[in-house]
Amino acid sequence: MRRLSILAFLSVASFACTSSEGGGGASSSSSGGASSGQSSSGSSGQDGSVDPPVDTTPERLVADKAADCVGNYVQTAPVSGDNTAFTVAGQARSFVLLLPPAEFKGPRPVFVGFHGTSENGQRFVTRAKLAEFAAKGFVVLAPSAVGNGVLWPVWDGMRPPGREADPNKDLELFDKMVRCTAAHYEVDKKRIYVGGHSAGGIFTNKVLRARSSFVAGGIVGSGVFSLTSDGSGAPLPGGVFAIVTWGGDNDRYSGTTPNGVTVPEFSFVEQASLASQYYEADPEAGQVQCRGNELGHAWLPMNAWFMETLLAHPKGAARATTPLPAVPAGTPAVCGEGAYKVAPLPDITCGTSTFEGCQAACQLMADCGAENRTVGTVLKPQLASFGFTATSCDGCVARCQAVAPSAANVAALGCFKTAQAAAKCGPGIEGSLPLMNAVDVCCKGRSDSTFCVATCTQLNQNGAASAFFPVCKTIAP
Repeated sequence: MRRLSILAFLSVASFACTSSEGGGGASSSSSGGASSGQSSSGSSGQDGSVDPPVDTTPERLVADKAADCVGNYVQTAPVSGDNTAFTVAGQARSFVLLLPPAEFKGPRPVFVGFHGTSENGQRFVTRAKLAEFAAKGFVVLAPSAVGNGVLWPVWDGMRPPGREADPNKDLELFDKMVRCTAAHYEVDKKRIYVGGHSAGGIFTNKVLRARSSFVAGGIVGSGVFSLTSDGSGAPLPGGVFAIVTWGGDNDRYSGTTPNGVTVPEFSFVEQASLASQYYEADPEAGQVQCRGNELGHAWLPMNAWFMETLLAHPKGAARATTPLPAVPAGTPAVCGEGAYKVAPLPDITCGTSTFEGCQAACQLMADCGAENRTVGTVLKPQLASFGFTATSCDGCVARCQAVAPSAANVAALGCFKTAQAAAKCGPGIEGSLPLMNAVDVCCKGRSDSTFCVATCTQLNQNGAASAFFPVCKTIAP
């Protein structure tokens, strides 16, 4: 919930001035210029009260070249353009640096952009037109991934439950890269923002959640929210402001990573809803959401609006009561406050079965798979092969009943029946975990079960999904 105030309005107005030697000003609504002037902003508490104003005066991030830089970068500043051999956590990394024009003085805001699948930093700079950020006073950093991802092999943004707090080389790169840049250039510690699209949107969620005490906010562009937690389960310390975006109802991705993992189709609509609801509900965070006008899987073409909105929410003002800027006429997107909630898919009810456990196994697949807007889209080919349609699982029950009534199948299906009785399915990948866990538990070592082997054979054909069903690789290689 956001409220307007005179103080907050003045805070936004102060961002209209750039810190140039000539002292010229420019309207933030037209230029997105990054301010170095003093401002303050009230923020809204969960009870609707307005907290005391936050001092948003730019403040240089203190960093040490010897401690925060690596290799030659201890002595030599990163250059405008490509920077290579930036070795962090034993990996030689690279990033693109864009510096603002010389007329911008004082500590500068930072925007770190994370690219998508089959891209690198430079390609994302070009595609998302990140030079527009630099032209308005931002220091722009765009690193390149090296395939550290555990569940999607680009950025290490998604982790299985229990592994969230494991060492993360991509987070280490982020920390070093920003601090080393700050050791050589003036960086505003109150205005460090991140953003990315697709796989980069996944990692943006990760950084916002794992580094909330450091970053002020970011742009989550068509990014998976599921499994990006830091594992603490606590509110975001320090608060962040998130702009959650997606291309529209047709925001889907299909493709293959450089190392050969293929996803047949992935819809980002539910993930945008989950992210929007999470940041809206967090007591320290704030968010707005922007839906493209059926642009598909795209970075929304509204950088000037992004910059103005981010700058109105420096560190400590995630829930600032500043008015939301008007989206410029002609922009193919609609933005709004409040959480975006997507309607659930229709329930699928499986009928009775004559073979013990078949109804329960199919109902579990329906509840945690077919009815799940995220996982159901990814598993669409496999669910069809199991006998599912959009509204029925009769084919699944019939397929299950056709398996030989062996002792192995009886045991496996009995296990699925127990799992289904205890399952609590829901939205997102987390909401599908009861099904994933049931397959791994009930089919472990069951190469003698024709039901398990047939199920796993189909799941193994889906490169993106197979990582969530590791037992399948052992019984149906």
